[in-house]
Amino acid sequence: MAEKTSPAIRIVLTEPQPGAADALRAQLTSELGGSVTEVEIVGYARDGLEAAQMATQMTPDVILVHEELPGMNGYEACEMISLAAPDVAAALLAEPDRAARSDVTTRALRAGARAVLSTESPAEVLTETLDNLANLTDLRAQPEYELITDPMKMPVAIAITGAKGGIGKTTVASNLAVNFAKRFPDEVLLVDFYGQYANVSLMLDLSSNASIGELASFASELDINIIETQLVRHPASSLKVLPGCPKLIDTQLPTVMGQGEIIFLADLIGLLRRHYRFVFFDVPPLVSRASNYVFSRCQYILLISNLIDLNTLRDTATLYKQLMEMRIAPERIKIILNRASRSNEFSTDDLEQATHAKIAFQLPDDPATTQPSINEGAPCVISRPNSALARAIRELTEQLAGEMAEMVLATGDGGSHVGGR
Repeated sequence: MAEKTSPAIRIVLTEPQPGAADALRAQLTSELGGSVTEVEIVGYARDGLEAAQMATQMTPDVILVHEELPGMNGYEACEMISLAAPDVAAALLAEPDRAARSDVTTRALRAGARAVLSTESPAEVLTETLDNLANLTDLRAQPEYELITDPMKMPVAIAITGAKGGIGKTTVASNLAVNFAKRFPDEVLLVDFYGQYANVSLMLDLSSNASIGELASFASELDINIIETQLVRHPASSLKVLPGCPKLIDTQLPTVMGQGEIIFLADLIGLLRRHYRFVFFDVPPLVSRASNYVFSRCQYILLISNLIDLNTLRDTATLYKQLMEMRIAPERIKIILNRASRSNEFSTDDLEQATHAKIAFQLPDDPATTQPSINEGAPCVISRPNSALARAIRELTEQLAGEMAEMVLATGDGGSHVGGR
């Protein structure tokens, strides 16, 4: 006899007529008795309502629900069980000729059943099915279970973009991601979504041949292990980086994308969200099919602007309007004023009037910090932690982290629906 080390599977049987469950009970208690699957029959339900009641009161691992139960039939009972006792796995029992029919299986699955079994299923089929159903609760040990059920661990994606180059967007993205990584070790990833230059790597002094472009060749077999081969760890923090493409041949990645590339991008973002709590995207100052898709998957879009020239105000207003036209909720779009100074050519009122939106946060003009940090490849939140810019980045981190916590607690779904897609 095989050694029985697993806990017994607790089962409730249903019995539409007196004695109808005798054969199944005998099979479960005798024929399965010599296998590694040990069962304990904890109750018998004689109608569908009683089956649902016993599921909630006794919380068995599995309840075998006969299709032809009186009062409330098996399908209705499965519906009630799936609603009232979602941790109980219901399997529909049907006569052999009906159990083999696809319409019966479809109806049962729609009702919330986890499997369809013939009333004459052989012992090995029963064993395998009961094992599989009882082991569903083991999925709670998977890390993804907490991502779904714990609001404070739900993944958040943040796009950082701007309407033109040279406004300090990558500086903000790099410092903000590093600071998040300091607060949330090993939970933060920064994706350089540029098609060329790989400026994030320059900002963080990262040297690697890895890039987002290299992953495109693995589109049909993309998984987290392949993605990890292209990630670079920032040595001064726990931040992981997916670098941009340094080679000119890859420059079309974020701009000219067909349906196949969008599917690749969808798979990439889905896998990253599954393994990292915070995923930042440094998105180029252009509107494309690819960047629009990134925006649609992000809970926050940080729109970087400044008050230095009229073109920046006009272009920021245009990009803000385009984001709104994508049906992205306005509370997801945060206008971040960078290089704020009394000497700016325009005022905050000018920017707010142009965009018809409030500025969410201001970062000071701090060239004595910014330029050396860029040249050294050392983010100021680490290399110059007492500078005005580093203090502002930390304050922005706290503000965003606080809003994210409130968002997931309020919505219960991580705020994943940022637009009417």
